Amino acid sequence: MILRNFIVFEGIDGTGTTTQIEELQSRYKSLYNGRDIPVSFTCEPTSGEIGKCIRRALRGEHQFTPETMARLFAADRGEHLFGKGGIKAELDLRKAVFSDRYLFSSLAYQGVEGNSELPLQLNRNFPLPEYLFFFDIESDIAMERVEKRAGTLEIYEKREFQQKVRERYLDIIDHFEKTESDMHVIRIDASLSVGAIAEKIWSIARNLPKI
Repeated sequence: MILRNFIVFEGIDGTGTTTQIEELQSRYKSLYNGRDIPVSFTCEPTSGEIGKCIRRALRGEHQFTPETMARLFAADRGEHLFGKGGIKAELDLRKAVFSDRYLFSSLAYQGVEGNSELPLQLNRNFPLPEYLFFFDIESDIAMERVEKRAGTLEIYEKREFQQKVRERYLDIIDHFEKTESDMHVIRIDASLSVGAIAEKIWSIARNLPKI
């Protein structure tokens, strides 16, 4: 199942998905200049209670098994989709919804960390986005960006792990391109400038939501 007007940004840590979400938010605000914006922005993990638990685990404050992490991400995603004020509710208001990460992250990250079959089982019934922007860059370059940020690295922000995640992402994206023709996959060269990437995204986003 495809959710129309649902758009997802994906990539390993340091590829710039969050930066581009912020760029897009600013562009829409400027375009609509105080008027109601028919667009919603969100992310995973969410700001809900399950998402908060996941974020503490990512910071190393909790230690869960890979299988528990996979189940937590799936539970958070279920609330994100179908809970009050969630993705489905926003789409029903005829908005376009942009999410920084979605089920593809679970297939990549939890697929590397633990039993690769479990993330597939937990996420196979979730609907797919209409557009998937996949940000790709060499893992060493991405980690150089991550390491320059202020603060402590999260548990997945390790060079060898990110390389494995990138390889898994590439396999996942290839699979969906071949099997899900109704989901539009847009590959982004994340080594390009912020401005160049923003323009490529805007060439599609400017026409959303499609009523």
